[in-house]
Amino acid sequence: MILFLLVFFLFIGVVLNHLFLWKPHNMTSFYDGNNPLWFAHRGASNAAPENTISAFNKAVKNGASGLEIDVISTLDGVLLCSHNFDLERETDCGGYIDELPYHRIKDANAALHWNSEREGLPKLKDVLRIVPKHVRLNIEIKSRSFYDISAARDVVELVKGENFINRTIISSFNPFVIWYVKWINPQVLTGFLYNNLDYFFMINVVHPDCLHTTAELVSEGLMKFAKQRGLALNAWTVNTKPAIDWLIDLKVDGIITDQIEFYST
Repeated sequence: MILFLLVFFLFIGVVLNHLFLWKPHNMTSFYDGNNPLWFAHRGASNAAPENTISAFNKAVKNGASGLEIDVISTLDGVLLCSHNFDLERETDCGGYIDELPYHRIKDANAALHWNSEREGLPKLKDVLRIVPKHVRLNIEIKSRSFYDISAARDVVELVKGENFINRTIISSFNPFVIWYVKWINPQVLTGFLYNNLDYFFMINVVHPDCLHTTAELVSEGLMKFAKQRGLALNAWTVNTKPAIDWLIDLKVDGIITDQIEFYST
């Protein structure tokens, strides 16, 4: 009986520690401290084809302090920058990225809906090699199901190999992706994306370093909670001046926006 009680209370202690006593990474060196980081959503997506080299270059040139990048893995494991699995939504190619090998996708035109030169979906590794050292990254791993976590290891290994660990947040709506990223490399900074308060409880399961929530869900109460827990808070996707001003007054850590004029210097 005594042994049973010891095991029982040990188990309860482990569960409580996992759920409530975890500590996120110290994000002080990642953020400015006085001003929010400006993450260009999919690059300068209101001025160039989203998630392309030209969009990322234009965002950096105009003063973005961070880039938000969507990543999907092809059937043969090539990490491409794209928000949509369905290629028809933004390119002249058909099919789904995760169901096709890279050679079937490499010639797709991501500038199809723009009056600009033809441009392909860039590999994540090529984007990392053009990003200046002062720019921070928020890499969102896209997945079509809770069990779709295969890209996580490749992203972590690439970020580490390119020496981006200390200036990259890996984020996802999929809590299993966040959990897997932290299991692969506990030093990686992570952000849990959510747009519904029904999923808020998941932060005590996946232990992110940042909360990535819609601007509509940001409140003084949420800011207080984040600061008490040592969590950074990045709001998305914020495209109006009143919302920007309100979030700055609340002292959010990062603002993700499509609008190049908000961070243009």
